[in-house]
Amino acid sequence: MSAGEKILVTRRGSLGLVTLNRAKERNPLDQETAAGLRDAFLGLFADPQVRSVAVTGDGDAFCAGGDLRQMRELAEGDVEDAYLWPGAIVDLHRLMLEAPKPVIAAVHGPAYAGGMGLAGMCDVILATPKARFAMPEVKIGLFPMIIVAHLARSLPRKRLLEMMLTGESIDADEAHRLGFVSKVYPDRDGLMEGLDAYAAKFEAVSPAAVRLGRRAFTLLSDMPAGQALDAAQFLNLPFFLGGDLREGTQAFFDRRPPRWTTPDDELEKTS
Repeated sequence: MSAGEKILVTRRGSLGLVTLNRAKERNPLDQETAAGLRDAFLGLFADPQVRSVAVTGDGDAFCAGGDLRQMRELAEGDVEDAYLWPGAIVDLHRLMLEAPKPVIAAVHGPAYAGGMGLAGMCDVILATPKARFAMPEVKIGLFPMIIVAHLARSLPRKRLLEMMLTGESIDADEAHRLGFVSKVYPDRDGLMEGLDAYAAKFEAVSPAAVRLGRRAFTLLSDMPAGQALDAAQFLNLPFFLGGDLREGTQAFFDRRPPRWTTPDDELEKTS
């Protein structure tokens, strides 16, 4: 099965939806799937008609984690192959640090190992009661190494470490209580309705403010507080001097919805 068959990319209005399409295998992450996800996100981020992006899994699982068949073969290969195997997954995590648009995970069923990392790299996680989150790598002689970078920013340190050291799972309600999941919906239909509702929220806000603000948040949240305050004063400038603030404030005083511009609109003005 090619990467194009393992990943489906569709549109729900202004929302770009990426679906893991190996339901029978519980949507595992192999090299081709990870590369397909990376390329799908890059394409949707570059599309000016897409205002937000979501990822979900077909069938009864969100993503079962790394493909164990491929991983088992690494033990018989050389060091370089083992090092390069998760390269596309690392690329995907790195891409999420600089994503120019909001990213949502719609989780129905297990999100295990790399699947939990896939959900955790997103800005918003929506789930159904069938969702479960776990990092069971220690049960097969691994440790959830790559996904630490995002999950350490998404879950309380002690609870995350306990999950990593025991491999035990938490359900959607516990994940919601911990602040990992934003909302829990009763079933898959409700989950997709919730996804559309979030897409509408992201469609209503300034794309420039989201694009620049998400990047600024990543920078500021990793700085010491004093440095973050100094940096924030400079990072305010593109917002204060940008066209979206003028449009947003004028729309507020005119009591009308803002007419936001996209990067392509700005290019047309200068061409």
